[in-house]
Amino acid sequence: MSTTRSHAGERDGPRLADLAGQAIGRFHQYPDGLVLFIGTMFTPLDDRGAPGSGFTHKVGDVVSIRAPELGALVNEVVTCDHAEPWTVGTGALMATRARRGLLRG
Repeated sequence: MSTTRSHAGERDGPRLADLAGQAIGRFHQYPDGLVLFIGTMFTPLDDRGAPGSGFTHKVGDVVSIRAPELGALVNEVVTCDHAEPWTVGTGALMATRARRGLLRG
């Protein structure tokens, strides 16, 4: 694993390493590896719980991402120990698409 210095300075290195360490484990398997994005263009600004606690999703929230060209990806937030394991990775997806003749060179 490698970490890079952020604009906030060196103090972010250990926090990024901790976050990356939490991304893989008993309830987080990725057949083809993973890329950890640590930012987003879209984030709520209001506190979700106690003042100053920031925003986080809670069990039962429904999160959706839509694009007219692709449709919608909709997921209900659950704890990791209740989520279905991810057993089909990007490699399997691309192999399936190739068998169906959906990839173009």
